[in-house]
Amino acid sequence: MQRTYLEDIFDGMNEKLFFVLIIFIQLIFIFQGFDFADAGFAADFYSRIFSDPSSVQYNFMFWFTGIIGGSWLKLFPGLGLLGLRIAGVICTTFTFWITYNLLKKYLYTGPLRLSLFLITLFLTTAIKEINYDDVTALFFMCTAWFLFSGLTRGKPYMLFLAGAFISLNMFSRLPNILGLILILAIWFSGYLNRKTVKQVLIQSLIFITGFGIMSVLLLGLMKTLHHDMYFLNSLKLTRHMGTTIDDSHGLYTMLKLSIVHFGEAISISIVVIVALWSLAAAWRRLKSDLPASIPFLPIVKWSILIILTVICIYRAKKDPDFWFYLLLFYAGTSLITGFLIITGRQPKNLRLLAAIGSIMLLVMPFGSNYILMTVGKYAIWIIVPIMVDYMLNIRSLSSRVVVSENSQHSYEQVIDTKHMTGLRNASIYLTLIYILSVTYFYPYFDRSNRALMHYEINNKLAKGIFTTESRAKVINELMSESANYVKPDDYVLAYDCIPMYYYLTDTRPYMHNSWPWQYNDAVFKEELYKSLQETHTFPVVIMQKRSTLGNNWPDNYSENYTFRPRTLADMNDFLNTYQYRQVWENDFFKIYIPASKTVH
Repeated sequence: MQRTYLEDIFDGMNEKLFFVLIIFIQLIFIFQGFDFADAGFAADFYSRIFSDPSSVQYNFMFWFTGIIGGSWLKLFPGLGLLGLRIAGVICTTFTFWITYNLLKKYLYTGPLRLSLFLITLFLTTAIKEINYDDVTALFFMCTAWFLFSGLTRGKPYMLFLAGAFISLNMFSRLPNILGLILILAIWFSGYLNRKTVKQVLIQSLIFITGFGIMSVLLLGLMKTLHHDMYFLNSLKLTRHMGTTIDDSHGLYTMLKLSIVHFGEAISISIVVIVALWSLAAAWRRLKSDLPASIPFLPIVKWSILIILTVICIYRAKKDPDFWFYLLLFYAGTSLITGFLIITGRQPKNLRLLAAIGSIMLLVMPFGSNYILMTVGKYAIWIIVPIMVDYMLNIRSLSSRVVVSENSQHSYEQVIDTKHMTGLRNASIYLTLIYILSVTYFYPYFDRSNRALMHYEINNKLAKGIFTTESRAKVINELMSESANYVKPDDYVLAYDCIPMYYYLTDTRPYMHNSWPWQYNDAVFKEELYKSLQETHTFPVVIMQKRSTLGNNWPDNYSENYTFRPRTLADMNDFLNTYQYRQVWENDFFKIYIPASKTVH
């Protein structure tokens, strides 16, 4: 069977050169784009987890991620945000390496390398700094490696280690406890290999024991670091916030969104596959029925491809979030392919890998208030390469619909090997063009032309990272002016999606959380006045005027950012009650100072 051109390129590439390519494609994008929200939320957590854990208590639901990030900053304190981005590259590269070695014995080299390259490109649109999603993907792949190796090699200690990594993953991001569902892979392996119930129960017990012992060890470490109280308080707050049905992180909301996203993914996959199949069959029929037009058909084919290329680039520039539909297609197709492999006559080990990969895709995004939109990109490391390998090795497709017994009323679709190759080439090419376009136009939460991103923030912790002139200007103005009112370790209330301010100024989050937007309306007011009672201090308030999420601020003047009405009302009541006055503002920020710094 004729392979696609990219399969040939990746298949013939030296393995070391391929690894260098994976690292290079990540590194070239870490120097541009300055996010003031998620990146600051992570960076401030790492910078204070050891020195001032109370101020970042909310983040303790990601406790072990904080230990990793905080340790990195201890080792390389002078690298700042750029260092955290390098750590992110290292984390993703380890995840890639584990995936590659896990799958290379069961998939063709070309499709495997191509799919891993595309996944790496997908992740260039995510948060650059190392974060709990990076760590989740890495630990999930470690679990998959040990679980699969333990089951296929008959090594009980590997099952123990698989359970241990589930525990590490849980403490890195609490919803990752759902990784325990991977115990189903043990039972599926027992079914495939005709093991007795007793043997499967023993393997399951070893897996659970690894989880339990590692959990005890981590709780011991937490106790030693005096982090246990903050962790428990974070759990209580999370449970309190999740009890409201309208909370974005509530169980009901996330279950509903999960069903919607996976339903959309499968629907989009079916629609696209049927459409491509029908168009390819119609094209073949056209070539056979209209021989006189054959000299013009190549021109038509290339014209269509050029038009589609322009559309991809335009859509990427116009609406960077449109990539989500491409991810939904890959996710849906992967789940369908995984089901076909799991229930089919494929080799036992490939069926087991498909089961593990499908579980990873289904359970890992849970816990995020955007499900596949955010964590989905990190959950496809196993199942997408399996899907790509499966799809690229389909030689031909055919179907026949008989309307009546009369053969004149039948319709047949056939796509032979030659046309399948052309269809695969076009699909891979358009996917690559679109992802590269999105990557160019979409540094995370800094949607601007990269050609205009060559201005630095005047802060040693942001050195080596470039953004647009307008964003650098308003941030530099804020840094310069706020230095007149705050100094390191002062309490500050940065409202409501600007946690990066704390990291850059080394100030203390007033409400145990650098990102007050994460609190729902009721919890925000509770935490605001609770902090006043605890600290007996009135903080300087830094307030944004427009959104920092998903746009090219501050240039997007047409966007009317609306604070949540109840939260804003509580914030204004606080400012008015305690006689705050505005002392400065620019195009994007305002500074308020209190009449008195302490409660009398």
